[in-house]
Amino acid sequence: QGQGPAWANSLFEDNAEFGLGMRLALDAQRDLAQMLVRELRAEIGEALADALLGATQDSDEQVREQRERVKQLKAILPGLRFPEAARLLAVADSLVVRSVWIVGGDGWAYDIGYGGLDHVLASGANVKVLVLDTEVYSNTGGQSSKSTPMAAVAKFAAGGKAIAKKDLGLMAMQYGHVYVARVALGAKDSQTVSAFREAEAYNGPALVIAYS
Repeated sequence: QGQGPAWANSLFEDNAEFGLGMRLALDAQRDLAQMLVRELRAEIGEALADALLGATQDSDEQVREQRERVKQLKAILPGLRFPEAARLLAVADSLVVRSVWIVGGDGWAYDIGYGGLDHVLASGANVKVLVLDTEVYSNTGGQSSKSTPMAAVAKFAAGGKAIAKKDLGLMAMQYGHVYVARVALGAKDSQTVSAFREAEAYNGPALVIAYS
């Protein structure tokens, strides 16, 4: 029904900024939709308008209820002869909460894209970041990287890496407003699922580092 995940790719180094742009665009569309609902409150019906604007969307059931309200709204709008009605129809789906996940590897998150990732986490925006951490530069053949643990053997570190792994989680935690989790599906799948659910529910930036 067009309600599944949508995927878009960015330049490797601009991954975090690209995802933040998606979040800002969705928020702007939501704000526009809410403003238009207020302007057309009498024409839409006060009860429906108030429900659309005041809906809590913290659970799957609440999201489904909001989708039903939006469906009612979209049935009403074509019959209204106001330019605002056409504008609202174009952005009505933005009244339903949407989640934005930024997905990338450790080469991006720890290295070439770290500046952008740091900026996005510091911004406080409601985005979720999943880092797939292979602990080497996988794209280019498995070389030692900033995410490689101390003493691990990899290309360019045949005798073991001399310095410690960069602690991306600790760096994010220092902001005080970022949800941080580290998971390994093979270690404990229930903890992995719990971390993803908590990250999604957190109203702000969340970072999940997944050993891959």
